[in-house]
Amino acid sequence: MNYIKHLTGFFEKVSNDRQLNPTHISLYMSLFQFWNYNRFKNPISISRDEIMRISKISSKATYHKCLKALHTQGYIKYEPSYNPFKGSHVFLFNFSENLKPLSKSEKPATTIFEPVDEQVVNKIQTGDETAARQDNEQVLVPSINNTNNTNYSNNQNSSNLGEPEKKLKKI
Repeated sequence: MNYIKHLTGFFEKVSNDRQLNPTHISLYMSLFQFWNYNRFKNPISISRDEIMRISKISSKATYHKCLKALHTQGYIKYEPSYNPFKGSHVFLFNFSENLKPLSKSEKPATTIFEPVDEQVVNKIQTGDETAARQDNEQVLVPSINNTNNTNYSNNQNSSNLGEPEKKLKKI
């Protein structure tokens, strides 16, 4: 089993599947890690609690929903045990077999993302022009980092740094 080719094949399949969300991918990656620990032998016996912990899924309903979705969409074969003392069985499929290296003549000549010479903020366009160019252009969105602002009390304290403390006179 080639680890990298398998994950490449998996992510190619995932990129074309609009029904999967990050929770499905997280669950699959957890199952893949178990498969890796078992030296890619099928089936693997899984513990719900452990898979949920590794995949960061906190709801049993979400876990079962995603597991069944991965099964029905052909990413895994899931065989529930219905026995709390015996783990369920999961078969993972080899996605690296579907990958074929492309020759230089078959490789696409253009890339999906093209560099943008100027920021989108500097371009003035009407709504129709923007809609027409939307699928061809990468959008840069400016952001402001507000995490480095200091609060007012820190500003007052910083003015006294390096100076001896002044005592207030009572009147």
